[in-house]
Amino acid sequence: MKNLGTDVDDLVKLAFFAGIATSITGTRSIRGALDAVMEHIGTIFAPRNWSLFLRNPRTGELAFTVVVGSAVEGLKGRILPAGTGIVGWIADHAQSVIIEDVAKDSRFDRGADLASGFRTKSIIGVPLVEDGKVIGVIELVNELDDRVFTALDLKILHTIADFAAIAIERAYYFRALRKISSIDHLTGIANRRAFERALAREKERAVRGDKGFAILLVDIDDFKGVNDRHGHETGDRVLKALAALLEASTRRMDTVARLGGDEFVVLLPEADRHRGEEVRSRILAAVARTGSDELPSIRVSIGLEVATKDTIEAAVAGADRDMYLRKQLRTDREIEKIATNIGDFLTEEDGEDSEFDPH
Repeated sequence: MKNLGTDVDDLVKLAFFAGIATSITGTRSIRGALDAVMEHIGTIFAPRNWSLFLRNPRTGELAFTVVVGSAVEGLKGRILPAGTGIVGWIADHAQSVIIEDVAKDSRFDRGADLASGFRTKSIIGVPLVEDGKVIGVIELVNELDDRVFTALDLKILHTIADFAAIAIERAYYFRALRKISSIDHLTGIANRRAFERALAREKERAVRGDKGFAILLVDIDDFKGVNDRHGHETGDRVLKALAALLEASTRRMDTVARLGGDEFVVLLPEADRHRGEEVRSRILAAVARTGSDELPSIRVSIGLEVATKDTIEAAVAGADRDMYLRKQLRTDREIEKIATNIGDFLTEEDGEDSEFDPH
């Protein structure tokens, strides 16, 4: 039977690891999980440098994702080719290592030391494993007091790595589910929900500052006719092509979304009317070049409204009115083109009963 002192020690250890687990796995962001892991490593081991690498599942490359210590500037963001150095060996073999003197280990690669100006003496490293696959590596370099890493250090680091893998997995799937819920499944761009969130952010920003935003509402003219003439599969391809065109015509900071059916919206942060007109003209010019053997040519109507601090709530409604006004004006002008349109009108009449009977 254990004595009281042993029981207390076990409880202290259990509380210690429970606290680490709660801190690491309690975050919903991947960055938050990684930062929590590295904070605990610094507190427990006090190494001179410690790094967390994430592995590219396609190429096997390892990226210095989080770097803490004196070699940060030379290493953060650096990419190691697959199999490079001791971390590459750990990733390839899914095994942990303790190396007291890297100068005596043929696996050691001096590239990181040359990039950072740091001199590595000893290393302890463990793989991050999720569903049987190595997704990254945690590596600690040189204890502050130059002591060597121990088997106990390795056991503790393994436990932290297990917590880290769980936290990264949870954060990844949370983010993935959130992204899925924000994406229009047909076109791959943002959906109405994502647009409404982006619009709410821009409204708050406009209220706090002096910069407003512009909204473009985009609608395909006679999209029903596209479906009727070419089929719904072609109609879907048209929607995808327009979504890609809108994204190519805007900046990364802009939001392009599908509201539903053939209606799209473009949100331009910190944009005035001049900027909005530029984007509208660019989109119209790009649409005018559509049409190929695979896809029919289309036309769109685009409404534009600019929101300022005092006109936020009316912005979307104003863009909607502008879009339908432009659509109506173009329709009125085109009806006047008898030579161009009479054939289409006759075709339409052949397909319906005439209301006029001279007899």
